[in-house]
Amino acid sequence: MLKPLRTRISKLDEKAEAEKLAALLPSLTLAAQHMANNFDVGVHGRRRTGSGEDFWQFKQYGPDDPTTSIDWRQSAKRENVFIRQKEQETSETVWIWCDNSPTMNYGSKDQENTKLSRASVLTLATALLLSRGGEKFGLMGQAENASTGATAYNRFANLISERDPLDLKDLVRVNRLPRKSTVVLISDFLSPIEELKKVIRTFVDTGCNGLLVHIADPAEVDLPFSGRTRFESMSHAENITLGRVEAVRDEYHSLYLEHKNAVQALANRLSWDYLFHRTDIPAGNALADIYAALELKGN
Repeated sequence: MLKPLRTRISKLDEKAEAEKLAALLPSLTLAAQHMANNFDVGVHGRRRTGSGEDFWQFKQYGPDDPTTSIDWRQSAKRENVFIRQKEQETSETVWIWCDNSPTMNYGSKDQENTKLSRASVLTLATALLLSRGGEKFGLMGQAENASTGATAYNRFANLISERDPLDLKDLVRVNRLPRKSTVVLISDFLSPIEELKKVIRTFVDTGCNGLLVHIADPAEVDLPFSGRTRFESMSHAENITLGRVEAVRDEYHSLYLEHKNAVQALANRLSWDYLFHRTDIPAGNALADIYAALELKGN
C-alpha cells in the first residue's frame, strides 16, 4: 500500500514556489474579490442580536420586545415604534491555514489551476467575506494578531505569498489560539491520519472548533491515465513508472477513497465540519459551503 508521505524540500525550491505564488497573487486576489462580490452573505453576514454595546439595526417594536429597548427619538420620526438592536458580543475569531506543501502545486490541466491556487483563492475570498461581515480573521502561523477591515485584509493577502512554508505537523507549535476560535484548515491532506489527528486534537483541547476543506485535483480522484505512465514525485520521493495504469485503477480508487473517508471520519469524531472540493468544480460552490459552515458555528 502506498502511504501519503511528505519530505522537506530545499530552500531553493521553497523560494521558487514562493515567487511563483507571489506572481499569481494579483490574479488570485481579483478572483477572490469577484467571488465575494457575487456571494450574498446577507445584510449583516454572521452578526446577530445580543447584549453587546455596538449598534446593529432599528427594528419595529413587537409584543415580545422590552419597552426599555424602544428608541423614542427614531420612533418620533416614523409612524411606528422602533427599538434599537445591539450586536451580540463574541470572542470568536477565524484562523485560516492554507497548505503550501509541495503536493499542493499539482494541477492536471494547467499551472494556474493547481490545488494551491484554488486553496489560496478560497482563503482570500473567505477572509474578504469575514472582513465585510465585521469578523476577526488571521492567517495561522503568522505573528500578526487577528483583525478585521480593509487594511487587515490587504495585510492578510500580502502574507499569503510572503509566508514561510508551514507544514501540517508544525501547526501544533503555533501560538495558543484564544478559546472559541474557529480554525479553517485548507489542504489536500496527503499526510498520515495520525498526524492530522494530533493537530486537530491540539485545537480541540484548547476550546477551538473547526472546519477541514479537503482540496483534490480530478486526476487524483479519477486516475484517468492509460498505458505506460511515469509518475514523478513532487516532494523528492521515489518516482514510479507503471506499464498499464488501468490495471491498478480499481485498487487506487479504493485506497484514495479509504484515505478520504478516514479524514472525514476523523473530523466527524472530533465534531469538526468537513468539506470535499475538486478543482474542476467552480470555486464559488466551495466558498458558499465554507461560509455556511462558519455561519452555523457563529450561532
